[in-house]
Amino acid sequence: MEIWENKHERDYKIKITLPEFCCLCPRSGYPDFATIYLEYVPAKFVVELKAIKLYINSFMTRNISHEDSINEIYGVLERKLAPKWMKITGDFNPRGNVHTVIEICSDEIIKKTQEQSFEAPKFEKFTRDNERSFDRGGYGARESKFSKDGSRGKSFGADKRDAKTADRKPRASKDKFDDKPRRTGNKDGFKKPEFAGEKRARVVKKSDDK
Repeated sequence: MEIWENKHERDYKIKITLPEFCCLCPRSGYPDFATIYLEYVPAKFVVELKAIKLYINSFMTRNISHEDSINEIYGVLERKLAPKWMKITGDFNPRGNVHTVIEICSDEIIKKTQEQSFEAPKFEKFTRDNERSFDRGGYGARESKFSKDGSRGKSFGADKRDAKTADRKPRASKDKFDDKPRRTGNKDGFKKPEFAGEKRARVVKKSDDK
């Protein structure tokens, strides 16, 4: 296929319509007719019009499906021209109550990308400078404390808690409320509190003889 040099630096779109596309059905051998719509934004090259006409006419004697023919045209033009953008639509004439439209656009083609390599998180080396930032109550209060040999020790929060508990004096045990009424209960519910020195009424059971 003959191609020409693109002499223009600006981006522009070229539209070509080929209404007499014909190929043979690979199953029945009957001819299939279609209109090819080509649109592309050239980069360094443009296709010569007579060259693409002869290329499209070469499908007239080939047994090829609708999908394969449009994909082949797109692939050939993509390799030859390497355009900035391209779109091809094959609008086939209805046959047997079936109307097929094949469309390929460079915006919709999914290109596989290499998987991004996973990078492990980098830990900051412990120095005297970031030791001061730890002491000022920054992120060091939540991070583990580093020892001089680089190993992790107790967290700063744990050290602060230990210092507080060491300074705190144990509370003196208070006598329980002996002079105050105590509240006693059972499974049946709340029971009236008992006061110290209170006398209870004595219940005498009657014997059977009386």
